[in-house]
Amino acid sequence: MKKIAVGSNWIMHMDFESMRSSEIGIYLEDTLEKVPAMEEKIRGFQKKFGVDLMGVSNLTIFGSGERHRGIGILEGGVDSSIVTEVTRSREYIQESKLGETPIFSTERGRRPIAFSVLEKGKIVFGPDSDYVYQGIEIANGKGSGSISHPILNSLNGLLDDPGYLLFANVKEAMKVADLDQRVQSMIEKVDAAGVVIGDDADGLKIIGLVQTDSSETSEPMENMIRGGLAMMDMKISNNSSMMKLLKGYRVTRKDRMIRVEIELSTSFIIERIKKEMKKSV
Repeated sequence: MKKIAVGSNWIMHMDFESMRSSEIGIYLEDTLEKVPAMEEKIRGFQKKFGVDLMGVSNLTIFGSGERHRGIGILEGGVDSSIVTEVTRSREYIQESKLGETPIFSTERGRRPIAFSVLEKGKIVFGPDSDYVYQGIEIANGKGSGSISHPILNSLNGLLDDPGYLLFANVKEAMKVADLDQRVQSMIEKVDAAGVVIGDDADGLKIIGLVQTDSSETSEPMENMIRGGLAMMDMKISNNSSMMKLLKGYRVTRKDRMIRVEIELSTSFIIERIKKEMKKSV
């Protein structure tokens, strides 16, 4: 939590090292190593842009809930000298400095973006230089960190080595978020929620936590989740090519907290990847 800004109401963390060490990740890595053309493309990308796609360690993105405004920190696999050189060669990218720190920005694309390349193999990005500077302080260990949330604490302990974590303090985020009325009405009964995904035994496990705003709203919310999962199970069961994907699911509720566990077949996912890769070849 020391790597998250104060006032962050949503967090997404992707641990690529954990993903690569998973059963699916190991299979993909071994397979890609046997495809010379893919290996060549990965090395070419690294040489040209300074980013080793197979060496990226993790990506963390967080924000308060304001639309299109947040901070991202990418760690590992970054050659700062190459990335900086390539960036400076793009005429549509402007460079400025905050102290001794160079910050690049561009208006090109759907919305403005700013970023900075740090010497320790990190890239910090955000909507403008102020956000990037705040991200640099955090990435360098100078931030004060964010106060953790009970659901986030629970998520961190649900799986031994999750590859993906998403958390949202919905109640606080809605105070600053500009949401569509239909979306707002759907989530206004939710206090906070989160999900983790990772290897567990011989399957890929997804665990979600939803904390409602009261005990009275938790039961209808649980029933809605159960109904959605039952429909998904029925659709998969009626599809002969997908029926082995879902190994099982479970929904439990205690007071305001709803826990959802979904287990997918790792072997089935790998078989599907094999088929798709053969098609592309």
